[in-house]
Amino acid sequence: MHFFPCHNELLVVRYVPTTKTYFKVEVDGIDFGNFTSVSGLGARAEVSDDMGGMDKNSRKVVGKVQYDTVVLVRNADPRDRKLKDWWKTVERGNPEQKAVSIVFVDRDGFTEIQRRNLFNAVPCRWDMSNLSSSETGVITETISLVYEDAEWA
Repeated sequence: MHFFPCHNELLVVRYVPTTKTYFKVEVDGIDFGNFTSVSGLGARAEVSDDMGGMDKNSRKVVGKVQYDTVVLVRNADPRDRKLKDWWKTVERGNPEQKAVSIVFVDRDGFTEIQRRNLFNAVPCRWDMSNLSSSETGVITETISLVYEDAEWA
């Protein structure tokens, strides 16, 4: 809990962590549903030393931002071809760019808390889980995305 002074009173701000299970994935504004995991939402900036000027010490200069590859996993439905068709644009040499949003949802399952918007996303890998006649379980498909820019909204 954090306390902030406010007109001679203490204003209490409650910290409520978001759980990992409340999220959804939208592609071009459409809720794709049934994604079971999202990874790779990180980013980092190039850092170099600036030796110019009259200072005896170098200064750190932050440069271009590099985004990690986002990996989306969902329960596969052989009748749903949306992700496979998107991947097919890559295989055919004409990758289709899409807007992807990872939406953080409150515990009620509906109220949006925040979103990470990925701009000009393109698949760079598509996988399906192994099939086996001796195992049970759900088939999953995984799509990995690269993108040009992102924002928190």
